[in-house]
Amino acid sequence: MHAQELIEDIDDLLPQTPAARPGGSLLVMAGLPGAGKSHIVRHLQRLVPCVVVSTDRVRLYVRGKPTYTAAEMVYMYEICYGIIDKRLRAGQRVVFDGSNYLAARRQRVADIAARNNAPLALGHVQASEPVTRARLTRRMSSGEDGDDLSDAGWLVYQWMVEAQEPIEGPHLVLDTSATPAGILAHRLYDYWMECEQTFASPDVYL
Repeated sequence: MHAQELIEDIDDLLPQTPAARPGGSLLVMAGLPGAGKSHIVRHLQRLVPCVVVSTDRVRLYVRGKPTYTAAEMVYMYEICYGIIDKRLRAGQRVVFDGSNYLAARRQRVADIAARNNAPLALGHVQASEPVTRARLTRRMSSGEDGDDLSDAGWLVYQWMVEAQEPIEGPHLVLDTSATPAGILAHRLYDYWMECEQTFASPDVYL
């Protein structure tokens, strides 16, 4: 199936949310597997109407058994970019939930926000290695979290650790090692709203 057809099909499956402002508003989540990004996002959705574009959801829609190859990941991100652009043009608040561990991918989505004149916020979610390993072990052995769409395990985490590139621009760090996701979601909400209120220029670097 052509990428544009996939963008339209997946977009149709996502809920519609009220327009927030012309050009929308974008929150980019970044962090390695097991960091707790999606858990925070679920709490965030209770605080503010937003549409979540998830690389895990897109990956499972396109391919039931993800391989996490470079080609697959490039394709998944391209589809996500298309959906994000469409929702920003509709003036909606959008959360991009993905690892976003490469600077070029973060810059690509920043360019989409700039093109739409949308405020951009970035939340970097992290956890200690022992906590992350325990979570990934539970994920792979029991699949206990029905809302956890990812099946990235310890091996995927290890190569992403080596491949990840530092975030150099403004962002909020959220450590889930000991702080509940609900508390972190409130911090992230406050940060996102502050980014919206102080937004003056699309010249944001990541």
